[in-house]
Amino acid sequence: MVIGILIALQINNWNEERKSSNFEIQLLNTFNKGLRQDLTDVEVNILGHKNVLTAADTLLYYLGNDKAYNIDMISNNFLILMTYATFQYSTSAFETLKSKGVTVIANEELRNKIIGVYDSQYNLFLDFQDSHISEIERGYTEVFPILFESSYNFFPEEGDDAVGMRPIDFEALKTNQEFLYYLKSLKNRTRLLIYWQYEMLERKIKDLILEIDKEIEKIIAKAIAESNRKKNISSKLFA
Repeated sequence: MVIGILIALQINNWNEERKSSNFEIQLLNTFNKGLRQDLTDVEVNILGHKNVLTAADTLLYYLGNDKAYNIDMISNNFLILMTYATFQYSTSAFETLKSKGVTVIANEELRNKIIGVYDSQYNLFLDFQDSHISEIERGYTEVFPILFESSYNFFPEEGDDAVGMRPIDFEALKTNQEFLYYLKSLKNRTRLLIYWQYEMLERKIKDLILEIDKEIEKIIAKAIAESNRKKNISSKLFA
């Protein structure tokens, strides 16, 4: 009878551990899915911001040289210059982790890395992104109004010549120091956004995905080993 009770307790412990492991794997898979979506968003945004750098270089070339130019091409590059992509990330897995308790993830090192990415790295990036967007909006409201015909001309109305931001006098911009300072500074800020903030964020996300993959494999391997051990103990007890 005592042996039966001990077996029952052991089986109950195994079942509880299995439930806990299953939930942990499910949560880690949810993190992985969200992180991969975040990574895709990062990669797409990097390409978009590199287009901004190309537009800035094109404009600075024509502003710094007496070369023939097409005003529609210039207008389109100004529109590209003043657009931006925002990083949108998935929060569902992290919210679940906070609501269930962080110890749901048994590996303390992995747990700390997850918290570091979601609570620190993402917030650091978003702060820089917000300041970058604010600088672009300042350009729209303070620098550009008396220099351009209109802004946000993504969908021109009938009669408009082309999509873009058409300068009132492109030649005058070549000696407008306030405008040139703004344009060069915006280019520099965009480079920082790409090659510091975005690339660091991309690296952190990729590293975390790898760590989560390893942890899932480890949990599954442990569960298989525990299941085999259970079968061996049961077969010996009832042999």
